[in-house]
This record gives sequence, structure tokens and C-alpha cells, in this order.
Amino acid sequence: MFNQEKLLNHLYREEERLLGSHILDKCEQVLKYNKAQASDFLNPYQHDIAKDIVEQLADINYKLEGGYQGAERKRILIFPEYLFPDLVESTIVIYQINGNFSFQNLTHRDFLGALMGLGLQRKYLGDIIVHKNFAQLIAAEEVKDIIELKLKKVHEVPVEIEEISKEEIDKPIRHEKEILTTVASMRLDAVASSGLGDSRSKMSRMIKNDQVKLNWKIISDPAADVEIGDLISVRGRGRVKVKKDRGVSNKGRIKLKLIRLT
Repeated sequence: MFNQEKLLNHLYREEERLLGSHILDKCEQVLKYNKAQASDFLNPYQHDIAKDIVEQLADINYKLEGGYQGAERKRILIFPEYLFPDLVESTIVIYQINGNFSFQNLTHRDFLGALMGLGLQRKYLGDIIVHKNFAQLIAAEEVKDIIELKLKKVHEVPVEIEEISKEEIDKPIRHEKEILTTVASMRLDAVASSGLGDSRSKMSRMIKNDQVKLNWKIISDPAADVEIGDLISVRGRGRVKVKKDRGVSNKGRIKLKLIRLT
């Protein structure tokens, strides 16, 4: 139905083209069956790829659905243009996960690991918001039965789950640490190593091994340019927001304010 090669010729990485094909398949189903279709959960960089593709097509509209304003992972809900967006049915479910977490400092990784241990793929899971005494999960409605029937423990802690509404979501509390530093250049390896306290050589290896994302896109070039406002994510280490350029030091180094997010 669509000229996929033409619509996807601006995408170069294999994972980007696979995402583009996934979105086009959903669009074809919308036009064929006149029924809304939902994508996998996508990160913000993937949202932009998906939106760019859908906006090139006639007779189709879309909206993003992540459970709450500010959600990072969202589904793109694609539907016929004649439908009013607010009347298109939601394709997500929201849960609160309760348990005796007083003696266990459970992390996002613990909850994600428990869910993936049920056989769930990451594409079916949205944001996981971890609080001190409970966690909240946004998930695709297709996996509702698996979660409700099988999620019994998180890191050996027995849990109970209850479905909640969007209005009951407690938005995540971001822990931020301000870092004032200097770098020789605005290279990705230099800025990331300064923000996370790793050596530049170690960070360079991580970048080459596709363990670093810049604005949610995997970057494999340590010399890639970083700009003010960019977000750097390093697998297993955390995130760094490039907040402010504070000028140049007496030795000619660039003075930066970074925000480390945990």
C-alpha cells in the first residue's frame, strides 16, 4: 500500500528501519480495517521517527499515550483521521505494585527484571515509577492477563497488584545532582565521563560498544558533538543532562554545569 523505501530512506540504522516498518504496518492496518492500532512502547527518539512517518500519510491521525504527562515511554496510537482523538479507546493499563519493601531497597531494574522474567518483552512495558513503599507500572493491555496472573514476587518480596486510573499515578521524583566541571571539548566521551565520574578511555569503549545514547539515540562515535540541553544515557550508570555553558576557563577549557539524574 505504501512505498516503504521512499518513506524510510532517511533512516540508516537497522533498528530505525525496523521501527519504521512496524509503524507503516500499523498504518496499513488502520486503513484496511478502519480501526485504531497501537505501536510498541517507544522512547522519545523513537516517537520522533514514528511521528515523522505518520505525518507523511493521508487519512491517518495519531496521539501518544504513556499514562501521564511527562511519561518517557509511550505508545503511538494510530487511527483513521475522521475519528475524534479523545474518543479513541486507550490501549494501556496502569497498575500499582504493593509489597513489604521496608527491608528491601528495590530499584527500577528489580521491577523490570521481575516483569521480563514472566516472559514479557520490553516493548509491552511503559514507564515503571518506583516509590519507597510501592511501584506503579504502565503496560500494554495485550499483556494484562500475564501480569495479573503471574506477577507474584519482585526480588523475592511477595507483591499484590491492583489496577488504578491515570489520576492515581504518582509522578516520579527525580533525584538530581549538580556537577560543575570543565572539558577540553564538547565530545560525547569527554562530557559523559565528566558527568559520571568514569575515565574518558572507559567511556569511549562503552560508546563504541553501543552502551551510550545521546537524546535516546545510540551513538557509537566517541567524538560525536554534544550540545547544551542534550541528555546522555549510559547503560548501567545513569543519565546526565547538559544544562549550561559557563564560559571558558583560564586554561581554555569549556566550563559546564551538568545535572546527573538518578
